[in-house]
Amino acid sequence: MNKIGVRIIAVFFIISLVAIRPLFSEEMQVSTEMQGGSVVEPQEVTSAEGAAVAGQKATPPAEIIVDDFDKGRTMGVFSERSTTLGAFHGTFARRPSYCVITKTDKEKRGKQGLGLAIDFCDVAGWCGWYTLLNDIDVTPYNALSFWVKGSEGNEKFDIGFADAKMQDLEIDAVYAGPVTAFLSKGVSTTWQEVKVPLAKVGSEIDLSRMGSLVFWFRYETKGKIYVDDVKFIKDPEIGKIIDYNLPVSVYGKETERSMWVWKTDPVSNKKQKDELFGFCKRTDINVIYLFFGATPTEEGPEYSVKLAEFLKECHSRGIKVEALTGNPVWSLKEYHETCLSWIKGFLEFNKSRPENERMDGISLDVEPYLTQEWTTNKETIKTDYLELLKKIKETIDSYGQKFNFGMAIPIFYDKEDGGEFGRKVFGYIDYAALMDYYDTPDEIIEKARFHIDMAKQMNKTVFVGVETQNLVEMKQGKPRNTFFEEGWEEMEKVLHDTIEVYKNEASFGGVAIHFYDSYKALTRGRNVPLKDRPADIYTINSFGKGLKEVKIDGDLSEWDISNTYAVEYKDNVVYGQGAWLGTKDLSFKAYSMWEGDALYFAFDVTDDVLFQNKTGADMWEGDHIEFWLDVDLKGDYNEAINSNDDFQFGFSPGNFNNLLPEVVIWTPNIKDEVKNAIQIGAKKREGGYIIEVKIPKEVVLQKKYTQGSPEAAEEAALKLYQGIKLGISVDASDTDSENMPQKCLMSSSVNRVWGDPTTFGILELK
Repeated sequence: MNKIGVRIIAVFFIISLVAIRPLFSEEMQVSTEMQGGSVVEPQEVTSAEGAAVAGQKATPPAEIIVDDFDKGRTMGVFSERSTTLGAFHGTFARRPSYCVITKTDKEKRGKQGLGLAIDFCDVAGWCGWYTLLNDIDVTPYNALSFWVKGSEGNEKFDIGFADAKMQDLEIDAVYAGPVTAFLSKGVSTTWQEVKVPLAKVGSEIDLSRMGSLVFWFRYETKGKIYVDDVKFIKDPEIGKIIDYNLPVSVYGKETERSMWVWKTDPVSNKKQKDELFGFCKRTDINVIYLFFGATPTEEGPEYSVKLAEFLKECHSRGIKVEALTGNPVWSLKEYHETCLSWIKGFLEFNKSRPENERMDGISLDVEPYLTQEWTTNKETIKTDYLELLKKIKETIDSYGQKFNFGMAIPIFYDKEDGGEFGRKVFGYIDYAALMDYYDTPDEIIEKARFHIDMAKQMNKTVFVGVETQNLVEMKQGKPRNTFFEEGWEEMEKVLHDTIEVYKNEASFGGVAIHFYDSYKALTRGRNVPLKDRPADIYTINSFGKGLKEVKIDGDLSEWDISNTYAVEYKDNVVYGQGAWLGTKDLSFKAYSMWEGDALYFAFDVTDDVLFQNKTGADMWEGDHIEFWLDVDLKGDYNEAINSNDDFQFGFSPGNFNNLLPEVVIWTPNIKDEVKNAIQIGAKKREGGYIIEVKIPKEVVLQKKYTQGSPEAAEEAALKLYQGIKLGISVDASDTDSENMPQKCLMSSSVNRVWGDPTTFGILELK
């Protein structure tokens, strides 16, 4: 689990802003007094009779223009780099990454003026663009608006804000989200307006004194975007969008719901407290694991009073609070006392207070496997870790308080010492927050089973945890490990399915969601890159099978081979064009039939050297067919990333000796008994081989949900009928020797991008 969160502003950038601030503070004051500028200072309000009404301020302007880029330079001394606001802008980078800005009259909105071009290259460092905001008050507004256009389209960057105090204290800017969160189809080659709701950051920064706006380029890409007309606006539609996307608990209070809260201080910050309470109410969160860097004693008596008041209010709302912290090195014996001292601080805090003002327990995130010692001296660190848990339990017991002891644990403890290590961990704790970070009910349920069963034997409790952070961007996981792409509505469905399976297990405590900041930023629907499909999409026709029997054996005599889709041109070679020697080296013809209960496919592959000595998921190292099927083409037509309705099959012909034909499903995760319903046969022929496959509709069973009560969720098998269109990509992989796996790959999709369904073709049932 990453408790650091998104560290989103470079030290160089922070130091640069702090260093230059005194140089232009006087100019800032002058600029805000100018009526010709973008910000008008408050003035006296004149009554109907003409007399000034003292103390009242003028109605704020309809918008504050930060920069239209029509004046000022992008380099040189600061006095020549003024924005429309009267502040300054620039770039930051860590080599070898770079970011360069120039003003251009070639790319701008409207016929007059200039636009800003930002060239970026994020390779091994980081880079970005910033514009200072002159301490302006944006509380009358609800959104930042700017226009953006890409040089190629699909450029990615993140957006953040800092207030003036954060800038002075060199505190990280607050992440508002990726540009794709505010543009339904992402950046394109035409101008689009981006509207960033200020509510995204309103509880974390002082909107009355804004410090800076930041764009971060950190997706290991390079490119160019154009920006124009940056301003703060009040848009009546923004509120509706915010309300629509606010996470809620769809199925009501089915079980306890806990949540990690790492970067929020609801004890000292009333705005953050009120927002947290509102969020917990909407999402039925009744346990929060709240991060404390220091104990109440260390923070001082005034803070202790505030904490007691906060806990009292939480308990009046039915919310339990457990102190959260952790460090991998606490597993080591020499750091045990640091951990124990932190815990004692909360036990001491509780001693003199009534029950409703007490901390309910601790939830630790001490992960020994993140230490170097886990690799170099695993048995010693495991022993040290278990000794720490023993000391913690003894310390808590010595105070005689009702005080929970929870620990975040990974799913792989079931493999350590045959599960014995996990059993020893459970021997000391009251509950485990299981980091079961997957995005499908089958995987979550399967990975939790060992821990649920063991906890039941030991009279312990397990909270099944899920993730909401962008793990892919953080380089800490895959899309399947988080609900960042699926959004909160899909997460609610998956949690409901998980709860339905485990709700009657005595050891099931509920679900846990990691973590507050990323959870509240989830969109209602899927948060994935979108792009338009090409106009000339190819189609593979699937014809009704009729009453004829089809034996799955690799024999095409039962097929109408006049209805074929041939893949035989150099343009079809999407990998290894230089190694492809022509149609006899590799080419294929694809056929399809259907009936109400199944889809049938046949692949007649020309391949001069047949080589396959691998099985299962490793079949890709030999000759095989990679086959993509998008069973919800209409529902996610423009989504440029695969989802759980996009199936990636592998069909191996075997080696016609000791390896039989075989099917794998690389994605999504499917139970073996379902996968085994697929029939496959293969036949060797002169100069190649034939694969024949039957896929029952149950293999691609879909769940369809609507917002509302559990009764609104209906489960229905995929219906196969004349006229339905599915997404399809057929890829033949050629291996001629063990030393050259996948020498080349030919695809029915000439623009094929792995996992991007917008590059697929269409399978139409005739």
